[in-house]
Amino acid sequence: MTEQRDIDRQREEVRRHLDELESRLNPKKVANRLIGKAQDSYNDDPTPWMAAAAGVAVLVVGGIALAIFGRR
Repeated sequence: MTEQRDIDRQREEVRRHLDELESRLNPKKVANRLIGKAQDSYNDDPTPWMAAAAGVAVLVVGGIALAIFGRR
């Protein structure tokens, strides 16, 4: 009887570990955690986010300018 209890206990422990892993690796939950962290970061200090957006805008405009004026 003790062996069966040990097996049941170990089975329950494995099930809890698998449930925890599934929860941590669920793509929807991972995305929600990342989005939440990004929103918190933006709310704390939006300056780096604005600087990054400006940098991307400069790269896009520069690429378009090179494509237009590079042909001449």
